[in-house]
Amino acid sequence: MYPLVQIGPFRLSSGGLVLLLALILGGSMLARVARARGGEQLARQADNCFYPVLIGAMIGGRLWYGLFNLDLYGRNPGLFVALRVSDFAGPGALLGGLLAGYLWCRWNEFDKLRLADSAALALPLVQALASIGLLLSGEAFGMPTTLPWGVPLFGTMRHPTQLYFTLAALIVLSVLAWLSRRPLPVGTLAVVYLGLNGLALLVIEALRADSLRLPAGIRVAQVFGLALILAAVNWARWHIPSSSLTTQAETTPTGLQGQP
Repeated sequence: MYPLVQIGPFRLSSGGLVLLLALILGGSMLARVARARGGEQLARQADNCFYPVLIGAMIGGRLWYGLFNLDLYGRNPGLFVALRVSDFAGPGALLGGLLAGYLWCRWNEFDKLRLADSAALALPLVQALASIGLLLSGEAFGMPTTLPWGVPLFGTMRHPTQLYFTLAALIVLSVLAWLSRRPLPVGTLAVVYLGLNGLALLVIEALRADSLRLPAGIRVAQVFGLALILAAVNWARWHIPSSSLTTQAETTPTGLQGQP
């Protein structure tokens, strides 16, 4: 664990630096995937959406974290606008980014479903890199374990939940890359992305030691994950023909075409 990095006279958060790198990568990947799937027009729309979505994700992540830590944030409301990189929650960031992206696309009459599919293909790499940053800074740490791949943290061996999230993100990317070559309705990749992320939250959050909890001890992220799964299954039930997942597209694949 390397929570701080010394750069000259400055001591910076390793998690924050990796997150910044992940966001830069995400912006570049989003534009590339959008260009491959919809040409220059969709790429311009993706560039136009990036910062509004990022701001929405930051607001959502901080609000989610603060509202489920009211014992601290209720006494110190200024923390809602403080520059605390660690005080963000993934589910809130996802929800805030989704809402901001939807409103921005609707306001500008952008192709929101194609943009959502492009974002679904770009975001897993961002999540994978950001999760490594969490490991470096010691955040989102796991429960104690005796398994051989446990990591030493806070005086005991723990589940490397951050690496579990990294692995989950790479699996999601692989599934989406395969699906992107199938003749699926527009918007399907985004919905599958949300559903698989919900599954990852449902499983991995059970191994976290620092999960945000409801008064009854229920893990908030697991409730959110279950909601994502149910929403994705319901959407797929009405929008995805069963033959789409078993029949190879007859047209040229457009998923990650042109990606390095």
